Amino acid sequence: MALNKKKILLLVDWFAPGYKAGGPIQSCVNFAFALRDDFDIYVLTTDTDHGETVPYENIVPNKWIAENGFHIFYTRKKTMSLKQLKQTILGADADYVYLNHFYSPYFVIYPLWLKFSGRLKSKVVLCPRGALYDSAIAVKSFKKKPFITLFRWLNMQKKITFHATNSREKKAIEKFFPGSETVIADNLPNTDQPAFVTCQKNAGSLKCIFIARILPIKNLLFVLNTLAACAEDISFTIIGPVEDKNYWKACEQQMDGLPKNIRVNYLGPKKNNELAEILMEHHLFVLPTQGENFGHSIFESFLCGRPVLISDQTPWLRLAEKKIGWDLPLNRSDLYCEAIKQAAAFGQQEFDDYCQCAWNYAKEYISSRLSKDGYLKLFS
Repeated sequence: MALNKKKILLLVDWFAPGYKAGGPIQSCVNFAFALRDDFDIYVLTTDTDHGETVPYENIVPNKWIAENGFHIFYTRKKTMSLKQLKQTILGADADYVYLNHFYSPYFVIYPLWLKFSGRLKSKVVLCPRGALYDSAIAVKSFKKKPFITLFRWLNMQKKITFHATNSREKKAIEKFFPGSETVIADNLPNTDQPAFVTCQKNAGSLKCIFIARILPIKNLLFVLNTLAACAEDISFTIIGPVEDKNYWKACEQQMDGLPKNIRVNYLGPKKNNELAEILMEHHLFVLPTQGENFGHSIFESFLCGRPVLISDQTPWLRLAEKKIGWDLPLNRSDLYCEAIKQAAAFGQQEFDDYCQCAWNYAKEYISSRLSKDGYLKLFS
């Protein structure tokens, strides 16, 4: 354990016990747990989950709470003000203020304003978490592009350090902010891996599962359109909160028109600690996403020993040669059909082989990324 530890104030809109914002929550939770022995970690967040109006149960708001080796301040979302945020941020007197995502008004933009105006003396580290990828900017670009322009015009990139979680993100940052200080430190994965367990697999049938927020970038409709062209006996489970109601209506219409060999079951959102058991009841995780910075649900599938069928717009590539799944271009829906046909044709032995490879891959990935050197460099 480090002596005279430096203090990091992590700002994020949602934190545990929240789960409906998906990967960003998991990234920040993993960060806090992994670095709590090296730094004094303080987390400033809200008391309400993404898309909800009712606060978390059994949470004491508006005060620092010591928990799991770090401190959390759940600001009451309904009464949150800039004055309160300013007092809490400056009052923490942290060595580093760690910002997550890019467009949050309260937890990124306002702290950056405090830094620009000279009131925030802490060093600021900003992790875009995929927000600068082309696929992310394309969504509501009329809001995002002006902010990026203003950010650059104010020369904010000279006042902060960027945290890139991989080389692809580093390129995206440098595309918009050339000459900025950018440090690469891999996303810290979930290291709590369950024991390897298989499940029954009969050739000709397949249990698929999709776990993600339901909005266009996650591409659920693409999956449903693909399944409509499949002749195999397939059950398809969907887990995730509905964020785009119009998109969900289009998905429901497609579900209604699916042939009888395709059965769909929507379970709604589930807490993170419920996912592993559900995943292990399925044969294949499917997520043809338009872009992921990390893809915690993808890695969760590997952790549970299940192969995946995903797009080539994530860090998880060359999966077929590793016998842990398929990463395919989105302009080739026929290849997705072929992958589903191949997975459905697996008998027990071949399915178990893929599952064991996926489980081993996750185990090796965890072992290779136990080093915190990137983060120690980032906060030094």
